[in-house]
Order: sequence, then structure tokens, then C-alpha cells
Amino acid sequence: MQTVFVGTYTEKLDHVNGSGEGIYVYTLEAGRLRPIGVYGGLANPSFLHVTHSRLYAVSEVMQYDGQAQGGAQSFAIDPGSKRLMPLNVRPVPGQAPCYISLHRNHVLIANYMGGSVTAIRLDASGRLAGMTSHIQHSGSGPNRTRQEAPHPHAIVPLPSGEQVLVPDLGTDQVRRYGLEAQTGKLTDLGAPAQVQPGAGPRHLAISPAGHCVYLMNELDSTITAFALEPNGLRALQTISALPDSFDGVPSGADIHVHPSGRFLYASLRGPHSLVCFRVDAATGHLTNPQWTSTLGLTPRNFALDAAGETLIAANQDSDSLVAYQVDLATGHLEGPTDTADVPSPACVVIAP
Repeated sequence: MQTVFVGTYTEKLDHVNGSGEGIYVYTLEAGRLRPIGVYGGLANPSFLHVTHSRLYAVSEVMQYDGQAQGGAQSFAIDPGSKRLMPLNVRPVPGQAPCYISLHRNHVLIANYMGGSVTAIRLDASGRLAGMTSHIQHSGSGPNRTRQEAPHPHAIVPLPSGEQVLVPDLGTDQVRRYGLEAQTGKLTDLGAPAQVQPGAGPRHLAISPAGHCVYLMNELDSTITAFALEPNGLRALQTISALPDSFDGVPSGADIHVHPSGRFLYASLRGPHSLVCFRVDAATGHLTNPQWTSTLGLTPRNFALDAAGETLIAANQDSDSLVAYQVDLATGHLEGPTDTADVPSPACVVIAP
């Protein structure tokens, strides 16, 4: 039996009619979802990171504790019931934090409206302690509505743990930072990877072998494949994730590589679907796209379980989770095996 944690929007914002109550928790067994509970108290816990015993959540707000900043919270996970027990909450010096990840004893946060990235040390109990690094981005892009300023949308440690990658939607760049394990200091390594002007880098995924990085560009719904090299990222391919018949507004969202490394998935909020590509083992190129409806509106985040057998998508604007079985031979999605009603879901994590 696995556990599913779901972050939601709890407030009405420009891009979402948030009506969630907090972080929702489910069990997952044989493709079926069963509720455990919901844990409130944190505004807009829109993105989560889960370890075996702790959960970390951002609070995607423009003001926290009366200041122009966001927030973050740590929870302990009860090993038996999987219920969440709050540990502590602290401010994040950047507005609208939208992504949180973990490297050793530091959490790493991307602040979308703040245009910055932050590292925060964890104490021995897993609580959020002092800030160890905060870097402000600069620049803009050609889309005057969405790229008027820098907008970091993710911060992802590389498998080595010595570097992190930050896709910035506002500047059309993927920036690299060194990460000092003991001090938590982030150092800009320069030579950012540049994508097509106006593409809008959002999320990225790293191949299981650690050789390729796949970037979802939100504003044009393309995916750029990079070779991960010692001195940075080298572009291999840029391919549209949209079906030829689509004539709406592109809006790519999340991206993940299957644990086998053979398939790549991305969520598309324009056509309300998931796309599955086959990954060429020799070149890293993406081929043979297949689209599957998410049976709802605005599929934002999604997650694969560790075995690659189940995929769960979050339909933000139709208030639902949809679970699929993955065909391990073809990568295609079968089902759905189950659905669940969750208001304004933004992030899904499947934990053992």
C-alpha cells in the first residue's frame, strides 16, 4: 500500500478559483484511492516534497505575517496512520513560492513572483531552521504579460547533489547553481541554458541514468531535451508536446521520466491531456507521442509511483484526481482505475 499526498489552492487567485482545505492524504492500493484525511492551516500549500518521515510544503502567497513574502511548513508523517503532524512554519523571503525540493539537510525553494531562489537549513528534527542562501534573478522575456520579470518555477538537485537546476519562465533560461552541502550556500555557475524566446521554462525531469534533462516549456508547450555535461546543458532536441489538431492557447505544466527511463510524460493544460513519448535510449530523443485525456480541466501536476505502474493526475479546475495504470511495455495509460474529488489540486506525490 502506498500513500498519496495532494497539495491544493485554498484561496481564489488570478489563475485559480482556489477552494481546497489544505493537504489531502489518500492510500493507494491496486490503483484505488481511499481518503485518510485533510490537514489545513497553511494557505495555498501548492507544492510538496515528501521523504519517508517528513513532508515539506510551500505556502504560495504574496504576503505572509504581514510582509511581502511567502511561507513554508514542515510536517512529521506518522509511520502507521500516515497522518500529518505539524512541526513548524517559517517565512520565505520571496513572494509566491511555487516549488520545494530537498538536498540532504536543506530545502530549496523557487519563488515565482519573487523572482528568486532560497535555501533553508533543516535542524536535527526536520524542522525548518535558518535561511542559508537567497539569490535574486533578473531579466525578462518577449511575452510582456508572462515574462515581464524573472519567474523561477522549479529548483531541482542533480543526482550528484553538487548542482541544482532552476528553470526561469520569465527569462527563458535554465540556470545552474552549485550547492555546498554543509553550508547550504548556492553559487551561480553561469552559462545558463537558453531556450527559444517566449518558450517559458517551467518544470524539468532528469533521466534515471542522469545523462539527460527534459524541460517543459509552459508558454509554447514544447519540450527541450538536453545532454547533461560537466560544463552545463547542451540542447539535443526541441519538440512540440501538442497534438497537430490543437488550436487553443498552449499551457504546458508538469513533466516526469518513467522509472525505466523508456518513456516521458507531460501534462498539457491546453488540451486537458497527458502526452507520453518514447525515449530513444541511444540519443535521448523523444518519439512516438500518444495523448490521453485527463477527463477533467487543467491537469497541472501528476506523479508516477516508484515502480512506474500507476500515474495520478491532478485536474486543478475540475477538482479531481484521476489514476491510470501504466502499460510497462508501451508506456500507454490505461483506465482510469479510479478517481477522487479534491478541490483545486495543484501537486501530487506518491510515497511508499
